[in-house]
Amino acid sequence: MESIDGAHDDAINSVVDGFSGLVFTGSADGTVKSWYRELQEKGTKHSMVQQLLKQENAVTALAVSRESDTLYCGSSDGLVNFWEHTNRGLAHGGVLRGHKVAVLCMATAGKLVFSGSADKSICVWRREEGGIHACLSVLTGHTGPLKCLAVEEDHQMSTETNRKWIVYSGSLDKSVKVWRVSEHAPTMNEIKETYHIH
Repeated sequence: MESIDGAHDDAINSVVDGFSGLVFTGSADGTVKSWYRELQEKGTKHSMVQQLLKQENAVTALAVSRESDTLYCGSSDGLVNFWEHTNRGLAHGGVLRGHKVAVLCMATAGKLVFSGSADKSICVWRREEGGIHACLSVLTGHTGPLKCLAVEEDHQMSTETNRKWIVYSGSLDKSVKVWRVSEHAPTMNEIKETYHIH
């Protein structure tokens, strides 16, 4: 067994298996770190590659999109930072602003990113070309903070041009909700423009 002692200065809230031999950790100390996994004769050895983030707010959730080689990081301030894998390493791609309070869980599927929050909602984001993200919808229905998310493809309803997903959400309200989400739903801005909502 390998132990990485002193990996962070406070509780580690999330660990995710990444891409290109990387593992990512997020901590209550406000940092996100990347670690390189090296196979050796008697197991593996991990060494820190990069500190991606250092902020005042706790890092509360991490998720990786394997389709786009992107790392997403939710924080106690309600923001989601993301980093894209480039040929020069990881580059900060931007911030998704859909919640006012802590993001407690995240998941990715296809071109979609899901962020669950203490505000009792799930933001559904679609990754567009060039790393742009559009908010497709905000799923509401829980009466307590979101704590966990899982997503699987809806193979019965998906087509090559429109993938559909089943989203499972768990909350402090003691319920699990099941949602169906399409990758090609109109964005919130497109809906507002179509119906002239302000």
